[in-house]
Amino acid sequence: MDVSTTALAQTLLNGALLGCLYGCIALGLTIKWGRLGIADFFHISVTLLAAYVTYTLVTDLGWHPFLTLVVTVPACFVVGVASQWLFTLIRVDDTTSLLLTFGLFIVAEGVANLIWSADLLSLRRDLPDGLRDAIHLPGPLHRLAVTPPDLISLVLAVVMVGLATWSLHHTRSGRAVQAMQQDRPIAETFGVRVAPLALLVSGLAAASAAAAGMAVAVKMPLQPQLPLQWIGVVVVACLLGGLGRPLGALIAAVVLMMIQNAWSLWFPPQWAAAVTYGVLFLYLAAQPVTRMVRERLPVRSLA
Repeated sequence: MDVSTTALAQTLLNGALLGCLYGCIALGLTIKWGRLGIADFFHISVTLLAAYVTYTLVTDLGWHPFLTLVVTVPACFVVGVASQWLFTLIRVDDTTSLLLTFGLFIVAEGVANLIWSADLLSLRRDLPDGLRDAIHLPGPLHRLAVTPPDLISLVLAVVMVGLATWSLHHTRSGRAVQAMQQDRPIAETFGVRVAPLALLVSGLAAASAAAAGMAVAVKMPLQPQLPLQWIGVVVVACLLGGLGRPLGALIAAVVLMMIQNAWSLWFPPQWAAAVTYGVLFLYLAAQPVTRMVRERLPVRSLA
C-alpha cells in the first residue's frame, strides 16, 4: 500500500470505528423513537452524563472503566424508566415529546457544566497501558492501526445491536413490542401489558446509553457541549437506518462517518458535518421517485 492509499484506508477505518460509537449512542434513540413513538433527545445527554460518571469513578476512585458499568448501567436504567413514566403520566404526543426531551437535553448540559465545569476532561492519563497503545493490523495491512477504545466501540456495537435485533425478532417480549408499535389497543386486547413493557424498553434503551458513555469517556475528552456534536449524526443515522431498526442505525452511522472522514481528506473539514445532512436530503428527495417506481413495477409485471 502506498502512502496515499494507506492514508485513505486509515481514514475510512477510523470513520467506520467512530461510526460504531455513534451506532451505540443511536441504539437507544432509534428503539424509543421507532418502537415507543418518542423522539427522546434526552437519551443523547444520558450518554454524556454516563461518560462523566465513568470519568469520576476512574479518576477519583481508581476503578477500571469496565467496572464502572456496575454503577452506570443500573443508574441509567432507572433514569430511562423514570423518564418514560413521566412521558406516560403527561400523555405526550409527538410534538410534546420533542419539546420535552429537547428541554431535558438542554438541562442536562447545564447540569454537566455545573458539576464537572466546562473544561475538557480526559481519561487518557488514567487508563491502563492496554487501553492506550495502538495496535497494528497483521499481514499486508500492517500500515494500518487501531486503538483499544475503537475496538471497545466495535465490540459494544456488535454485542448491543446484535442482542437488540435478536430480542426484537426472537423473544416473546420483542414480538410484544412490535405488536405494541403496530397497534397498541389491539396489542392490549391480546394481553400485552403496554405500560410496563414501555417502561422496560425505555430502561434498557437508557442502559445502552451507559455502555456507550463508557466508550465515549475512554475514547475522547469530555465537555458539556459534546451532545451538540453527536446529535446530527445520531438523528440522521436513526432516520436513514429506519426508526426502530438497531442494525440499520449502526450501518448508517458507520457509512456517514466514513463519508465524513473521506470528505476531510480533500475538502475543508469544517464542512464535513454538513455532509451528513446532505446525505439525508438526498435520501428524502429520492423517496418520491422510489415510491413511484415501486407502484409501477407491479403494473408492468401484470401487463
